[in-house]
Amino acid sequence: MVLAGAGSGKTRVLVHRIASLVERGVRPHRILAVTFTNKAAGEMRERLGTMLGFAAHSMWISTFHSTCARLLRLYHEDVGLSRDFTIYDDDDQRKIVRDILK
Repeated sequence: MVLAGAGSGKTRVLVHRIASLVERGVRPHRILAVTFTNKAAGEMRERLGTMLGFAAHSMWISTFHSTCARLLRLYHEDVGLSRDFTIYDDDDQRKIVRDILK
């Protein structure tokens, strides 16, 4: 885990660490990199693609929310969900409650 302020080089550190793992034999599909913003995930994906080429495509590089949604889609039956479940954001939730109250 890397915790640091904006502009301190977090993405650079993670990208080089991931590249080092791949160079030492870790299979790319076994690597998970989780960030908090889509911008950071995209930047990380782009840099790893430049450094590692096609190997970067099989890595899980995404936001916390996107990773959780992907896991729920993969294991939906294990948690009692249908494959096509919907995740509601705050606005959707408020609208549904308003509709129910009407």
